[in-house]
Amino acid sequence: MKVIKNLRHNIIHQFKNGSSLIFVLALFGCNSMPSATDKLSVERTLVVSATADEVWAFAGGWTSLDNLVPAAIASILSNGNEVGSFRQVNLKGGGIVEETMITKSETRYTYIITKSPLPVSNYRSTLEVKDLGNGKSEFTWRSVFFADSVSNAEATNIIAGLYEGALEVLQNKYNK
Repeated sequence: MKVIKNLRHNIIHQFKNGSSLIFVLALFGCNSMPSATDKLSVERTLVVSATADEVWAFAGGWTSLDNLVPAAIASILSNGNEVGSFRQVNLKGGGIVEETMITKSETRYTYIITKSPLPVSNYRSTLEVKDLGNGKSEFTWRSVFFADSVSNAEATNIIAGLYEGALEVLQNKYNK
């Protein structure tokens, strides 16, 4: 009980000295304000009526992003199709997203965004296709990131919207 009394006394003392809001928010946190320290994630998955090889040939190439994402006009490969490769994606309506591949396997790659007009930072994403057998596969696009100059909900909705657009393209191509 004495510890709680001392803590209460210190908070009141900090408040009287003018630094209370910062002190209290730092001490107890504040969930009502957007925070650049909240790591966010989005994952979207779709079972596709096509083999993993077919889906990967359409959607998985490092320069195939324009097939998959309606917002992308073109992907320009600058130095290859392996780990360390750089791509530039020109967006409809203007804007350029620059990305670097950081891992790669047969039907999976992970990349980071190095420059973007999107309101996210520290964005890391993976595209993956898994073979389910019997002519079916599972396409997954997932990411982790931080909101940048927008609320967590806004940043999450923007990224989710991109992924959902990609799933719609796959749905229309393979599951009709």
